[in-house]
Amino acid sequence: MSTSSSDIAILGGGISGIIAALELEARDVFPTLYESSDRLGGRVKTDFFDDIPLDHGFQVLLTAYPEVVNYLDLSTLDLHYFRPGAYIFGKDGKVELIGDAFRDPSFLWPTIKANAASVLDKIKLLAEQRRISGLSVEEIFNQPDQSTLESLYSKYSERFINQFFKPFYGGIFLEKELQTSVKQFEFVFHMFANGYAALPKGGMQSVIDQLSSKLTKTKVLLNHKVTIEEVKDRHDKVIQTFAEKDQKWHGTEVFYFELPKASRYSEKLKNVIGLFPESNSVNSIHVLKGRNTTILSASVIGVSEDSDRLEGLIREEIQTRSGIEPGKLIKHYKIEKALPVISEMRYNPDSLEVDPAILRSGDYLLYPSLNAAMCSGRMVAEKALQN
Repeated sequence: MSTSSSDIAILGGGISGIIAALELEARDVFPTLYESSDRLGGRVKTDFFDDIPLDHGFQVLLTAYPEVVNYLDLSTLDLHYFRPGAYIFGKDGKVELIGDAFRDPSFLWPTIKANAASVLDKIKLLAEQRRISGLSVEEIFNQPDQSTLESLYSKYSERFINQFFKPFYGGIFLEKELQTSVKQFEFVFHMFANGYAALPKGGMQSVIDQLSSKLTKTKVLLNHKVTIEEVKDRHDKVIQTFAEKDQKWHGTEVFYFELPKASRYSEKLKNVIGLFPESNSVNSIHVLKGRNTTILSASVIGVSEDSDRLEGLIREEIQTRSGIEPGKLIKHYKIEKALPVISEMRYNPDSLEVDPAILRSGDYLLYPSLNAAMCSGRMVAEKALQN
């Protein structure tokens, strides 16, 4: 195709759509990107309260993601890194700290003392960390499938699973019973073992801003809600980045509370997340500190029919278990379509083509993650240029 080509349309300005456009531009093909909303980014979005970023959903950037390394300049994102561990605020009132002592030696003694995991659990976890961190992503996704919970029960005690794995990975998968494929679990485990979880100073929107700033030749049309049939009449090929209507989703709610006064854990939770195992309300918390304000973020697995009642339960549970007293509610996000439910996780999509003129892209074709969205955007651009 010539450098003036705009024969390819991209429907949807989320991560996969932006990456597809960047890949096409790199090959002197300049697409038209149609976005129905007034912004790029899709499910990645950030608002601000003073200078504190409020992400829609507790989203973090895993620095070991292969596609993140390929596409982002992490040095310009001013990343705040989480330490590789977690506080566990138990129903019994006990608070324990566990973490990866190989990467952060300060976790060694608290982890040794922690009752959330037995000695055998800790030994097996170290062995699994060495095993999984040494696997390639292809090896992880090519293994026989089973649920994460089934895999965990074959290795760890029920107490360790309930106290740590369910709240920690349940918060990542947005489903409490860990029915998500062990492939996704080991992929995420691998990324934690080989990199860090981080938040850009400007929120996850900074990722979108950096990527979209590189689009110099793509024609970006915001507030353009169009059908595939309409776009097919104008372009030779269409890249569809949104899932079909029958796609199922995991949801989440996030509550941002002002913290008017410091407490024992409010400072510590800036760098380590807090988990609430066996909770019917809050799943995890962390603290965001600005120049003049401190905010507590509380994340929930799933969505509630009564968010006001849920807010009350969250306040009570946080105060009872951690001693932190949430103040004024600053912002509440109810996100019904946060992560796609995928029955069969894939490293490569089964098919990108709907028909010769329509190609598909998005993490719903692979596995739910920022990395998969980027990967699918790259692959669909390559496919679009084959014919």
